[in-house]
Amino acid sequence: MNFEVIIKYNVDSNEVLEKEFNFEYYKHVNNNNEDKKEEILSDTVVFTKDQIVIKGSRMNPIDIKNCWRTKRSNYRRCILSSLFYLYNYYKNSIKIESITIFDDLENKETIPFIQEFDLTLPASFSVDLSKIEYIFKTISFPELSEAVYRVLHNQAQFVKNKDFYFAYKSFNSMYTFYYSYHNQLMDIGDDNTADKVAITSLLKLPGIESSLEESISLAEKFFSSKFDEMRRLIYVWLMNENVGETQFQGVICDRDFHYQNKTVLKLIEQLTSSFYNITLPKNSVISKFTKRNNAQSDEYKINYLQLLAIYAVYRRNKLLHGDHVDPTFLFPDVNADILSEIAEIIFQTSVDLVNSINETDFEKSKIMVATAKR
Repeated sequence: MNFEVIIKYNVDSNEVLEKEFNFEYYKHVNNNNEDKKEEILSDTVVFTKDQIVIKGSRMNPIDIKNCWRTKRSNYRRCILSSLFYLYNYYKNSIKIESITIFDDLENKETIPFIQEFDLTLPASFSVDLSKIEYIFKTISFPELSEAVYRVLHNQAQFVKNKDFYFAYKSFNSMYTFYYSYHNQLMDIGDDNTADKVAITSLLKLPGIESSLEESISLAEKFFSSKFDEMRRLIYVWLMNENVGETQFQGVICDRDFHYQNKTVLKLIEQLTSSFYNITLPKNSVISKFTKRNNAQSDEYKINYLQLLAIYAVYRRNKLLHGDHVDPTFLFPDVNADILSEIAEIIFQTSVDLVNSINETDFEKSKIMVATAKR
């Protein structure tokens, strides 16, 4: 049975997207053949002016009333993948006019939808189109396809509300991906889900700064304008977690990052003074602090991002396992604005990471080699 999905949309742009992709949805193995030859089955996605057309066929009858409804539906994923590509191509508000599915028995079903792409996509938040193409290659490049798809799913939601939850989900997708498959990270340990280990390992990679220029710049500006607010946020973190003197260095991951930027060291010095009533240096709290502090270095700007990323882990954990009741019910969260700024930096980090993916960094895992050739 054949089917066709037509997505009609409007966008304010003089450009016209004309592109065609094959969306992979199934790998068929011919067991009757001695070589057990594999065949990847795919649907066709065609982008034209104001319209996306998805065409395909199935051996069995297609229930067009329900085939797109489930979360794991290939029809649903193809529709979303097409819209993600469209949104990042135009980087402009997309107004979806209609989504309709047809079969060759002249049945027709109008698919309901919510306008999820009605805000301009900031250029810095856009994902490189060459990376987005992998979301159509779910069979040939399953690991990369899934990671990019997750980032794009969170991208549209984050642009709409700047919610920390979606920023962290996107970040989580990317640091897990790097930790699991990057040449220098994949053999570090068996626990590829340990968030702090994955984040510290990733943000210590040699040369990672060049991949994170945009997010590091945002983190530097944040520390420049919100230094006191950041100090108070970490103070509350230490208090809520009841962090002892000897735990402090480990909690802020100084043992991993060995902070050397003078602004970050100033924040650490003020925290130990106000929270522990300690005047550094004191090796049991922060080891080898004097030499680092005396250097008064403006460099090591990745330290801004490293500390923010570790704070984000704490906020994520608090969000998932925190208060039994919502503390923002009736009374607004006094830290909402600053958390939104942190969320923007964390989301930008995930975009920087996906845009920096290159084949040479993932040769050992072979995830950027098509599955048929692995």
